[in-house]
Amino acid sequence: MKYRLLAGLLLGLFSAAAMAEDISGTVTRIDYQLRDPAFSLSDDTAQTVSTLFGDDSVASIHYDNLWDRVRGGFALQDVDSPLVTKWENYYAARPDYLARIIDRGSRYLYYVTSEVEKRGMPMEFALLPMIESAYNPKAESSAKAAGMWQFIPETGKRYGLERTWWYDGRRDVVAATQGALDYLQELYGMFGDWQLVLASYNWGENGVARAIAKNEAAGLPTDYASIRMPDETRNYVPKLLAVRNIIANPSAYGITLAALPNQPYFATVTPGRHMDVKVAAELAEVPVDELLRLNPGFIRPVIAHKDDRQLVLPANKVDIFEKNLAANGDKPLLNWQPYVTHSGESLDKLATSFGITVAELKDINDIGNRERVARGQTILVPKSADIDATEQQTLVALAANRAADPVDTGAQDAPRKVQIATPPAHVVKVALRQSAQAAAPAADDDTPSTYRVARGDTVFNIAKRYGMSVAALKSINGLHGNHISMGQTLKLAANASSHKTSDRGQAQRYTVRRGDTMASIAHKHNVDTDDLKRWNPQPFSPGIQLVIYQPNG
Repeated sequence: MKYRLLAGLLLGLFSAAAMAEDISGTVTRIDYQLRDPAFSLSDDTAQTVSTLFGDDSVASIHYDNLWDRVRGGFALQDVDSPLVTKWENYYAARPDYLARIIDRGSRYLYYVTSEVEKRGMPMEFALLPMIESAYNPKAESSAKAAGMWQFIPETGKRYGLERTWWYDGRRDVVAATQGALDYLQELYGMFGDWQLVLASYNWGENGVARAIAKNEAAGLPTDYASIRMPDETRNYVPKLLAVRNIIANPSAYGITLAALPNQPYFATVTPGRHMDVKVAAELAEVPVDELLRLNPGFIRPVIAHKDDRQLVLPANKVDIFEKNLAANGDKPLLNWQPYVTHSGESLDKLATSFGITVAELKDINDIGNRERVARGQTILVPKSADIDATEQQTLVALAANRAADPVDTGAQDAPRKVQIATPPAHVVKVALRQSAQAAAPAADDDTPSTYRVARGDTVFNIAKRYGMSVAALKSINGLHGNHISMGQTLKLAANASSHKTSDRGQAQRYTVRRGDTMASIAHKHNVDTDDLKRWNPQPFSPGIQLVIYQPNG
């Protein structure tokens, strides 16, 4: 089957090459075409590439520079607020701070970008760890939120981020990214608005829901700009948009971004066995420090194996690791063992007997500095008292990895004078949008009278979809709370504003593919991104069908 697909792919590419030659009189090489931004694959050929080579191939082949790929997926609506300008100036005045964030994130940004892209989310979410943690998976806030995505323990647990004596999933770059994107998509299912999603991620969905309900009761708008929220949350979206604007046009802010290749920095493996951190580094032929930068969730000398727990390695070291692990055969992979202490046993004597310092023994086992004797607990100790210098270096690296870092906000950086070269793009776009909205024709009254609740629907996104208030939707359906059930039929107000416009023209259907974004689909069909979002307010994900209206005439 794959050979037939490959033949079809080559035929498609050669046909495109022939057409290019007829037009320009020059021959374009296939390997260049796959990286040429001006070169476009047909839908059939793109699907074949995806089948043969995976979902990432089509999404990333047009960009050599990862920043260009990130920019290509920007889709969040702008906020007409002086806070955006305030934070643009803040970040632009601290180029060293931005450089630190990008240096830390350079290992992780390709992965996060790919995952955001696969889910069809606005690419600004790949920049969200810049705001949350300055892209530091070891960051911990005063509220005990931890990791690159700053999960508090309770929320982390909800999204499968396990915390054990051996491991903290909130620090795990892969697991925490999956958990964060799951959470963000769930929030979109609740609110149907990415700005409210961001407010909820910072403040909590219950806080946002209460603020919306309060505005509903007072007959006030319920969009992000209208609801009351804490100052930190009010600044949260402007911070992200400010960073987005700088990444979109760094030269306008006097910023130079370090180049990042559009290729994976790391890959994952499942070793299948417990092993020492030091042994894993040796098998992969990487320094322990680098292994821990990619696996900050492992906080003990032993990597405890679980079927759903992955080891992250530099992409070019995976084959080496697997080859060396196979060659290792049945040789031991562990140089550490559990030891059951006796109540009252001297910790100093224990440490000496196992060839480590008492400080190392306490640090490895989370024993308080003031404790002098054991309490009968099980601790981790070396199998041999003759640990070498490399094992000592591993203990130093583990202690550094286990220590949490405060969130780097750039406050300690001395600001420089900033002069933005041109007006930020978001100011112009907001003005154009407002002008277009003022000139738009009135909506037709073609709202259906009932709606059948689908999976993922909430009273918030249904009301938003049909131009109703949540209070009105609940009132005409006799709902006393926000709970609705899949399959339930809801009445819709007869005078609700339609989400369709009179100048739509002929409707077309488009099935979303992996790697698509609202912006890329809008560009492909020559429609405005905001219109496409308005026509299709449902959560965006591969496989859903979008309706697209081409202008009349």
